[in-house]
Amino acid sequence: MYFMTPEQFQFVKKQAKKILNTYTTSNDQKVIQAIQALVQEEIDDKLTFGEIEQQIVLQPIFHIQSKEQLELFLKDIKQYVEPFQQPTEAELKKLFPKDKKLKLPKLELFDWQETSYLSWFDAGTNRKYIVYREDGALKGVRGTFSNSAKVGICTVCNQHAKVGMLLVSKKGLDMGTYTKRGNYICDDSGACNEALSDLEKFTNFVNNLK
Repeated sequence: MYFMTPEQFQFVKKQAKKILNTYTTSNDQKVIQAIQALVQEEIDDKLTFGEIEQQIVLQPIFHIQSKEQLELFLKDIKQYVEPFQQPTEAELKKLFPKDKKLKLPKLELFDWQETSYLSWFDAGTNRKYIVYREDGALKGVRGTFSNSAKVGICTVCNQHAKVGMLLVSKKGLDMGTYTKRGNYICDDSGACNEALSDLEKFTNFVNNLK
């Protein structure tokens, strides 16, 4: 049944908006056909279809001419998105054993079909937590987060957004020494997930923190 991941769904959503924008701004059929062909090519590069029925599901994307049609299309295809496997509270606590008073987010509030990674901020400790799956295994990183309140490029989703600096401390080679690694990421992790259509950028980000 599933043939898309959350980040692939976000990618298709961007392509659908591209089609809508083309119909909204141009009456030139050659321009419209060129964008349709480009979208088809990009979808074929991004998604792997196991059967022809999966391709048929996405065909309405090429005729989206209103916001209502866009919303209906996204609602129809969302059932084919494999949700991020929701972790249990016990699993999250096990990821961060040093944090004895770990403050967890309300997991029931997340839309797991639009979540590529789980993240939350604890204002009491000024820490930001990031939880993801790698080859099926649940992994996590946490660091101090300084909200800069400025607009910049997020390292994870590559979009212009309000960003802050996430710094992760790691033990150095010499006893008692630490190294800090980090980068600017979105202040709003929900919006970051919605903008994330290339998981490679996220993978590179968390790998650089290790």
